Amino acid sequence: MIKVVGAVAVDMVAVRDRFLDGTSNPSDIRFGLGGVGYRIFSNLETPKLFITALADDPISRWAREALETDGDVALQLVRSKDARPPLYLALMESGSLKVAASDFRIVEQSLSIDFVTKSIGEPGPDDYLVLDANLSPALLSRLIELYAGHTRLVFEPVSVEKAARHGDALRDIFLMTPTGEELASLCHGDVGSYMKSRRIGAILETRGHEGAVLYSGGSRQEFPPATVVKAADTTGAGDLLLSQILTLLHGGTDLADAVRGGMRAVEERLQKGDV
Repeated sequence: MIKVVGAVAVDMVAVRDRFLDGTSNPSDIRFGLGGVGYRIFSNLETPKLFITALADDPISRWAREALETDGDVALQLVRSKDARPPLYLALMESGSLKVAASDFRIVEQSLSIDFVTKSIGEPGPDDYLVLDANLSPALLSRLIELYAGHTRLVFEPVSVEKAARHGDALRDIFLMTPTGEELASLCHGDVGSYMKSRRIGAILETRGHEGAVLYSGGSRQEFPPATVVKAADTTGAGDLLLSQILTLLHGGTDLADAVRGGMRAVEERLQKGDV
C-alpha cells in the first residue's frame, strides 16, 4: 500500500504566452483541486491512502467534497474560525512556471502527529510512505524518526525553500525527487557524499524538458525524454511522474525501468493536456 501525507489545495493557475508587469493580463485561468500530496495520491494506481487537513470554510468544504471522490482519505478537520483554506496561485508563461505563491498553513499548523500516526498505522517493509515538504518540520522529522527502517520513505521537496527547512531531518530515505535547484540546496554539489552520509537509497533529479537523472548505488544514470512536449501548462507534471514511478515500483518493476515508464506516461499525458 502507498500512504501519502501532505497538502491538498485549491489551485488557481493563469496561463499566458508572456505576462506584462504592472498591469492586468487577460489569461486562461484554471481552477481546481491540487497540492503536491493530493496530485501524487490521485494519480496512484495502487491501494492508497491520503492523510491531510482542511478547514471548514466554504472553499475548504468544496475541496473536501471533491477530495472524497478520489479514494481513501484520512482528513483532520479543523473547525476553528481562524483556520483558512489551502490555496495555490501560479502564473504559467509559455509552459514554464513564472512565479507561484502558496498558503498551506492549515497543513503546517494543524496536522498533528497523533492524527497522522494513527492514520498510518503500521506499514510494512514493502509499503511506501510519501511525505511532501508542505508538512511542518517538526511533523516530518518525527515521521522519519518513527518509520525509517520500517517502511520505504519517499520525500518530495516541493520547492527550494521548503526543501531547505527539512534538510536536517532527511535521513534513511528510500527515494527523493528534487529538481536540480532543490538538490543543490540540499547537498551543495556532492551528491554521492550526501547520499552516503544520510543513508539515502536513491535520488531522482527532475529536469523538466531535459528529462531526469537517477543517482542510486553509487552510479549516475541519465534519462532523456523520448519526446519533448511543448505544453501550455505543466503544473503537476513532477507529481504525476512520482505517482507513476511508485505505481510501477509497487507492482514489482525495478527503479530504472519505473523511471522510464513514468516518463513515458507523463509525456503521453502532456501531449493530451491531461496532467
